[in-house]
Amino acid sequence: MIGSFRLTLVLFIGLVSVGRADRPVQHVVLVSVDGMSASYLRDPRAKMPRLRAIAERGAVATGMRASFPSVTWPSHTSIITGSYPARHGVIGNSVWNRRTGRAVQYIGDPTLTKAEAIRTPTLYDIAHRAGLSTASVIWPCSNGADTLDFVIPDSNKPELHARYTTPGFAAELAKAKIDISELGAWGWNKQRSTQRDIIYTQVALHLLKKHRINLLLVHLITPDGVEHTYGPDTPQAFQAVGESDQRLGEIWDALQRPPFAGRSALFVVSDHGFAPYRKQIRPNVILQQMGLIEVDDKGKVAKRSAWCVGQGGSAFIYLLEKQGRAATSQRVAQRLAKTEGVTSVLTPKEFKRLGIPVPRDNAEAPDLVLTTGPGYSYANNVAGEAVVDVGASKGSHGHDPRPDYMHATFVAAGAGIKSGVKLKTINNVDVAPTIARLLGLQFEADGRVLDQMLSE
Repeated sequence: MIGSFRLTLVLFIGLVSVGRADRPVQHVVLVSVDGMSASYLRDPRAKMPRLRAIAERGAVATGMRASFPSVTWPSHTSIITGSYPARHGVIGNSVWNRRTGRAVQYIGDPTLTKAEAIRTPTLYDIAHRAGLSTASVIWPCSNGADTLDFVIPDSNKPELHARYTTPGFAAELAKAKIDISELGAWGWNKQRSTQRDIIYTQVALHLLKKHRINLLLVHLITPDGVEHTYGPDTPQAFQAVGESDQRLGEIWDALQRPPFAGRSALFVVSDHGFAPYRKQIRPNVILQQMGLIEVDDKGKVAKRSAWCVGQGGSAFIYLLEKQGRAATSQRVAQRLAKTEGVTSVLTPKEFKRLGIPVPRDNAEAPDLVLTTGPGYSYANNVAGEAVVDVGASKGSHGHDPRPDYMHATFVAAGAGIKSGVKLKTINNVDVAPTIARLLGLQFEADGRVLDQMLSE
């Protein structure tokens, strides 16, 4: 896989225009605010004066469709590669690999490096090889990326922060009175999310001021954790997006001062929207009832010939026995289709529409995909009832990205971007090729350049 990636990258290098000092747009900052639905910009309950003002000075989309499933790791990879998961290879936050017979976790990047995870060139690969400086602040799937000059990993493990944070960068930040030493220990503690986003913003501002980074990727996380706990469109969620608005204002203000004024652009996106739920669907309970999963006397899985990996608003079903797979698939699909909350059971012939690979092309691709809507979320539990009430309203994503409630945010302003542009719904794969055009780079992608928002 790595070899094929490198070959593809060599081919793409030939398409790059070498960076020029006279390029009108010298700096682009791409900020992803995790879980910030497009609807918040239109909701007066959300106190977001800074982002609304930025949108008025530039371009704003009615909404941005995430890639499927609408979860963090695939969506961020689609944003930065301009490709759907079928091409870039990151198809879920977690998956099952038939070849190895083990679960693979992408969220938190605990095992795979960027080169092992992503099968297509990223925007920062192309920018770096064109002579531009690049950096990422907890951008997913960036561990070990040799085309990022500075990296802080998006991980909840201290050892991964120690391994993958750019050598010497923590000490440099400490001298600037920015302490990142506790990020690994804090992990993804929701009580620390505000503090973490403040630090991430401070790091971003330092990278701009000291290193004048040409392409800077920043991932802010507070809304996502809050919405998982309390649900979207709640007082807690409105407070969270309001905090993110402050962080975005700080970055925008920095770009209005020399040497960035008139030479920089800010892109604000999110990875997905959110849906409320109170009931949890557990397909592995049904697979066990069907005799496709066996557990020991301690309740641990002893054998599996089928397995479900939940993605929140969708789920991947893997059929692990080669013999009789077609008959098993039909039997499983019929049984799961009758389960409360399951809105559709999709087969590989429908995967192209979803933008995900089929099993013959990717060992991590499922045999069946389950979808649901607001009110439900999928989980991997084997024990208990197949559908359970979780006792409180919570929030989830991972759904079909087409409905409005799952639409992500897209705002862009600054050099090279027209003022007052209102875009209809776009796709997240449109972000990277549009930024590439601003930076004078040629970039092949599944997405399109949003020409209508760019200055002549």
